[in-house]
Amino acid sequence: MRDYEGICWTQDHQWEDPKKQPEAWGIRKLISVDEPGLSKKQGVIHRGSNSGYQAINLALHLLGEGGGRIILLGFDMMMHGDMRHWFGNHPQPFNHASNYADFVGHFQTINPAEYGLEIWNCSRRTALTHFPCHDLDECLEFV
Repeated sequence: MRDYEGICWTQDHQWEDPKKQPEAWGIRKLISVDEPGLSKKQGVIHRGSNSGYQAINLALHLLGEGGGRIILLGFDMMMHGDMRHWFGNHPQPFNHASNYADFVGHFQTINPAEYGLEIWNCSRRTALTHFPCHDLDECLEFV
C-alpha cells in the first residue's frame, strides 16, 4: 500500500492496534450511512448494501459539484451459475448470500440528474436497468 501512488479510501473501519490505523498508511477514511440516494456531504457516502453503490457515491465526490459521467462496468447484479462474482465466491466468513434484488432496489434510489451526473451501465449483461445501458466501445468514443 505504501508504494501505491494513488488515493486510497476505506470506510468506518476500526482497528484495535493504533499503529495500524488507516491514516498511518495514507488511507483516507469515509463515514458510511444507510440512506437512499447519494450523499453530497464530503467524507460521507451512502452504503446501498454494496460496494458498487458506494463507488458511485465516491465518484460523485471526486467529480465535484459540476458532476459528470460515470461508466459502470461489471454491474451484472446476478448469479453466474453458482458463482456470485466473476472471480468466484468469497471464502467464509465473507461468502454471505448477495441479495441482488435488494442491491438493484438501492440503485433505484439514485436520480443521476439530481447530482449533475450521467450514469451509463456498460456491463455486458446486467439486471441493473435503472441506468441507460450502452456498449462500452461506443462510450469510449466519447472520452
